[in-house]
Amino acid sequence: GVEILADLVTSPGLSNLAKEKEGILRKLEEREVPTRQVIDDRLHACAFRDYPLGFSTVGPYDNIGSLAEAHLKSYVDVNYTAENMVIAASGPLKHEELVKLVSASFGSIKAGAPKSGTGKPYFCGAELLYRNDEMGPTAYIAVGWEGVPWRSPDAVTFMVMQHVIGSYKKNFGLVPGNISGNRVINNVANKMAVGCADSFEAFSYFYKDTGMFGFYIECDEVAVEHAVGELMFGMNLLSFSVTDEEIERAKRELKSALFSQPTSAEASCAELGKQVLAYGRGIPPAEMMLRIEGVDAEEVKRVAWKYLNDNEISATALGPLHGFPQYYDLRRATVMHRY
Repeated sequence: GVEILADLVTSPGLSNLAKEKEGILRKLEEREVPTRQVIDDRLHACAFRDYPLGFSTVGPYDNIGSLAEAHLKSYVDVNYTAENMVIAASGPLKHEELVKLVSASFGSIKAGAPKSGTGKPYFCGAELLYRNDEMGPTAYIAVGWEGVPWRSPDAVTFMVMQHVIGSYKKNFGLVPGNISGNRVINNVANKMAVGCADSFEAFSYFYKDTGMFGFYIECDEVAVEHAVGELMFGMNLLSFSVTDEEIERAKRELKSALFSQPTSAEASCAELGKQVLAYGRGIPPAEMMLRIEGVDAEEVKRVAWKYLNDNEISATALGPLHGFPQYYDLRRATVMHRY
């Protein structure tokens, strides 16, 4: 198995590009990209517009037709280097045996050239709207704040905050939204007696030296203002009004999300590789549980006040957006006004 992986990395078959290129381009043009993925892509383009983190991953791919074998070879030479690789394994295999196999198969891979230092991607507060009143009655909206990287001591608190806001899908799930104990879900489901969103979810993305925290909404065009307002209010409350009951519920949901995943060797291997890339080591479940248990309501308020309250936001939306707030009003909604 290790030999096959090594062959894929050391001999990726770039010489086949000429005859495979037409088929690859056709598949890229024909594939259907989920709207959720498109909105995520555009939100990153808006927030990190001057950095590689803002490059599109869903297209359109300008000039891809001119891609040549030399371009791919240059990419492989620069990126397929020893310091960029993690070999993870799960199952009945001893560590010493894996080290021997990897040394034999990957030993010829050299380290890359020293990289010049790069600064943290600058988070740009802005909006990127694509209004189209003819694409149907549903509007797709995402708003994000600058978050923290994987190794930040506040990363676990952001995970808990994500589950404090939660996720909702109309007429789906065991507990109806209009009687949910989650304040944001309850407010959204009961707005104007009929609800103001078909679905929403909070998200928290972590990267090497930055992150993004925010929410995504799908709602009817006549409810755009209400849906955005409720989610902005819910995010704002994280800095001022979070109860111990909400935090305990969010921690239970986070633990369930982290530790109720499939326990196959494949899933365990993928998770281990992800942790090594993110943290530089595998994180034992017991350690993660202790870190989650260390989060309380005051900690959530501290982190939310530091990163969310009166801070820059990036927003993007697609569809019938005649009810979408002006950016000035959206930015002002990050602050709690009291009289």
